[in-house]
Amino acid sequence: MRKFKLSGKKLKYGSLTIVYTAIFIVAVVILNAFLSYATDRFGMRFDLTDNRMYEISDETKRMLQEDLKEDIRITVLSSESVYIDNASFSPIREVLLKYIALSNGKISIRYIDPYVNPEIIDQYKDLGTPNYRDIVIESDKRYKVLNPAELYAIRTDYETQEQYITGLQAEQKVSSAILYCTIEELPVALRVQGHGETNLPGLNSVLISGNYKVDTINLSIDDIPDDCSMLIISSPRTDFTALEIEKLDAYFERNGNAIILYDLNVPELPVFERFMADWGVKYEQVLVGDERRSISVPTTLAPTILSHAMTENLGKSGEYVVAPISRQITPLYQTKGWRTVTPILVTSSASYGKIFNSEKAITSTTREEGDLEGPFYVSVLTEQNRIDNLESNYSRILFAQTNMASDEMLEVDAFLNQRFFVRAVNYMNESADAIVVEPKYYTSSQLNILGEQATVVFWLLVIIIPLGTLACGLYVWRKRRNM
Repeated sequence: MRKFKLSGKKLKYGSLTIVYTAIFIVAVVILNAFLSYATDRFGMRFDLTDNRMYEISDETKRMLQEDLKEDIRITVLSSESVYIDNASFSPIREVLLKYIALSNGKISIRYIDPYVNPEIIDQYKDLGTPNYRDIVIESDKRYKVLNPAELYAIRTDYETQEQYITGLQAEQKVSSAILYCTIEELPVALRVQGHGETNLPGLNSVLISGNYKVDTINLSIDDIPDDCSMLIISSPRTDFTALEIEKLDAYFERNGNAIILYDLNVPELPVFERFMADWGVKYEQVLVGDERRSISVPTTLAPTILSHAMTENLGKSGEYVVAPISRQITPLYQTKGWRTVTPILVTSSASYGKIFNSEKAITSTTREEGDLEGPFYVSVLTEQNRIDNLESNYSRILFAQTNMASDEMLEVDAFLNQRFFVRAVNYMNESADAIVVEPKYYTSSQLNILGEQATVVFWLLVIIIPLGTLACGLYVWRKRRNM
């Protein structure tokens, strides 16, 4: 048998190799343990998703690092393992860890399983009994309960009534909840009732996301309370009384704001129309269509957003505020006394208007001879700036279309409607606290093609390219045949 002998040098180098390998393995284990700890406790993670799914916006970072002055406690009513192992909850945990890491110690989190500690539920019953896996965000002032489903962007298919998740909106909801818990006094928004007004649940949600307390008011019975900072008047079917108009006038004299929405079914309301005329606006009995800036059909308008502080940096190229079945709005003056009227949304020069009234119904929505020629305004903002003791006191009314604020329009990811109304609410009530963060979508948003663009795409993809391909094929075939 052949024997192998290890020299001293070989033994030395072999031993060093083993030592170095052991040191390397120990270093990797220690580094992995450190990174795991830092990841779990401080949110030290690299977001490699295509659309930075877990990235926190600069606006939220500023709120956490500069504006947050009091401690926030987050209580997750679940064991932490559920939020680690379950794919439906782990994205939410990732976002919460980002908040903790950015808050300079102002935000803490705890996981308490209510099945193990049922007494935790009793601490949060003031706003209704929370559910298992809910998230409670609280300060010393108040608390807010978030259901995990609220933290996802959900789209409804109105043909099948099915709902499906399209993205993550955890940052919007969590930031809003933190602001809700920290602001000194919550603003109040009241929906006017008593005239057959349309209820708009989606718009109510926009207001609630802006940390408004939303309620209703009947002006024939109640006075507008002093803490009200926003009124919603949506498609009234009967006229206002002189007493109700007096209450509105008094409300706006103390710096009130409002959103007034109309649709085609609002009849002539002489008293209310005189009130709006004082504010420089008239809703015409004219249905607006647009052959250039519309989606699918001419009456689903995609008007141009005009330059104003309220609409600054609203959306990017290819994104639109969509206004289906809209009435023409006519500004009656530009400036009068303390008031200034500013158009916000306008149709193109290819738009047209169809007059309708109690004696003349609309029989076709396409352009016909005798239609009015555009462009037309479909949203207008009137601002009243009274100077009292050298201080500006603003009251504002946004005039727009009811269908712009429908649930269908507010839920569509690719439309700017929700952001439009959030921006309007924030602009009109400067004391309101809200952060607007777009949801992070799992898939690309749909591409909206306007009227003339659709015509170009049709001719290019359906006619020109196929015919060009056919012509090239015939040319090659004939050339080869003659060879």
